[in-house]
Amino acid sequence: IAEKHGLVHLSTGDMLRQAVSAESVSDEIAPHISTIKNCMEDGKLIPDDIVVRLVLDRLRSPDCQKQGWILDGFPRTSNQAVALQNAGIHPDVFLFLSVPDDVAIKRVVGRRQDSL
Repeated sequence: IAEKHGLVHLSTGDMLRQAVSAESVSDEIAPHISTIKNCMEDGKLIPDDIVVRLVLDRLRSPDCQKQGWILDGFPRTSNQAVALQNAGIHPDVFLFLSVPDDVAIKRVVGRRQDSL
């Protein structure tokens, strides 16, 4: 969808992995890198306030402002949705993907494979 319409694809999972591996991140995110890393290692959700900061920081970047964007994996919680709205960001379109349980389980199980 992003490629077809020339939008910036913003995957929160990719953004979090990039933040952890980057040598430099925004001043807003830098103090939270250890929390992100620990949550990811423990398989826990990253706190809403950190994810919101990461996404809002990215949405303010010139490419997103110019091209538009598609959010992948955000918002996941009502708090994240409210924060997006409070920041004055109002998406035009929402897509809800209905995926059969067996397909969703297969995808989730595939993500949890040990890389060793």
